[in-house]
Amino acid sequence: MKNIWKIIRNDFRNISTNVVAVVLVIGLCVLPSLYAWFNIFSNWDPYLEDATSNLKIAVFSKDAGITVGRLNLCIGNSITDALSQNATIGWIFPDDERTAVNGVYDGSCYAALVIPENFTESIAGITEGNLEGGTISYYENEKKNAIATKITSKAKSTVETQVNRTVFSTITEILSKIGDSLQNIEEQNEIRSTMAAKLENIEKDISHYAASLTAAGHAADSAKDSATTLNKLSQKMVSDLQDDLSLLSSGTFTLTGLQTANIRLADYADVLETGSSSLAQSKKLLKDLQGMIQKAKKEILGTEDSEQLQNMLSILKNQPEKIGAYFSSPVELKTVPVYDTDNYGSAMAPFYSVLAIWVGSLILVAIIHLKVHPLEQDKPFKVYEEFFGRYFIFFLIGQIQTMICVFGNLFFLEIQCQHPFLFWFASAVSSFVFTLLIYALVFVFGNVGEALAVVIMVIQVAGTGGTFPKEVLPAVYQNVYQFLPFPYCMTALRECVAGMYKNDYWIALGKLMIFAAASLAVGLLLKKPFAGLNERIERSKEKSDLMV
Repeated sequence: MKNIWKIIRNDFRNISTNVVAVVLVIGLCVLPSLYAWFNIFSNWDPYLEDATSNLKIAVFSKDAGITVGRLNLCIGNSITDALSQNATIGWIFPDDERTAVNGVYDGSCYAALVIPENFTESIAGITEGNLEGGTISYYENEKKNAIATKITSKAKSTVETQVNRTVFSTITEILSKIGDSLQNIEEQNEIRSTMAAKLENIEKDISHYAASLTAAGHAADSAKDSATTLNKLSQKMVSDLQDDLSLLSSGTFTLTGLQTANIRLADYADVLETGSSSLAQSKKLLKDLQGMIQKAKKEILGTEDSEQLQNMLSILKNQPEKIGAYFSSPVELKTVPVYDTDNYGSAMAPFYSVLAIWVGSLILVAIIHLKVHPLEQDKPFKVYEEFFGRYFIFFLIGQIQTMICVFGNLFFLEIQCQHPFLFWFASAVSSFVFTLLIYALVFVFGNVGEALAVVIMVIQVAGTGGTFPKEVLPAVYQNVYQFLPFPYCMTALRECVAGMYKNDYWIALGKLMIFAAASLAVGLLLKKPFAGLNERIERSKEKSDLMV
């Protein structure tokens, strides 16, 4: 332990008495933070409207439109008008199709939309049974930028939504102009109400005179008077019903019961007028007539429109854009944020912070020598003394690097962080593990250890879920994911940024410490077995006169 402190004191004395060494140490402390800050800031919010509005997408419509009655329709123009009011993307509207498409090829635009000449005609074909619909050509430059095409896909979704809404609005507008049935519905409702009321009165009169006929069965004279009265009533009924049927026929409804009743009333009136009917026959005729009138009344009332239908017809006639908006998006998806993050930069901060800490540790082993030379009049140091004595300067500089990086994230960039202290603590533990792991590799394997540290970093950048979910990565990365330290560091930091879930934070740090234990084992146990190999590698490097 005494020799460990001697090495530590000697390292501090050597640095503090050398101006160049001090400047280098300061640079080593700040450089990794710059790496994290620049990357976090560049990814701060690329999906914000202010950013995506700089992506140029050309839109050109050749749509000739159609005429329905006195209505001129052009869905293509409606789409371009709507997109011109949309600030999500930098929509531009060239004068011709060639300019729009060439803009995609020469890179001045990321994509282009071309609406064909028969677009409205194709859409309106639904009213004639043609369900093929219309097609819009979408040109996309996938060479210019890999991520830009993913952002412009958001624009494609915007266009699809706008087109669907416009199309449905147009279709409902066309339907509202076809036929006169929608215009006459209120008139027909009034006719039906009048007819129902009259039939109600007639039905009551028939019931009254049916009772009279029953009573008339006991006296012939009385029957004669009742038949005479019934004859007059029937004639009036026939006249009224025939007038009302003529009125109702001007609408769009067919009432079979009432038409049959009209025919039969005429027949019954003839019978009653000739006086050839007996009382029994008259009673039977009245009963049949009453049944037909009840059937006619049911048909009339059955054709009355419900309140919901009336509302729908009103919307079709007066507000086609509302029905279009409904059918284009009949279901609204309500997003409930879980562990909500303010911006993309805050979401990426754990990855770039962890990566910066690793890069800082890697730079340390490239700048600072690991070999400890014996002090004057001292015996050679033991392996563990040399290991811990020199490691202290790596640990200390690594912690300073981490503190600068964390403070910059929190107070300069102002990332979202619900648990600032735990964010620093997880970063400090990550720095300890990284410096120890890289230090152990280089301590044992020399330059080969540095190369191993670079390889491990590259694998972790590509395959630990820092940018893309590990589930979408190739199988080889998914298999090695759990054997690398990055995932556990990022898990702990994400818990601090977006919110804690049970003990995930401490579990991640606990798993991270396993790598620290493995690093100690590598550094302390493998130094002597690989000492001979490292010496031969060093001699070969010296002979080359090229390698450091």
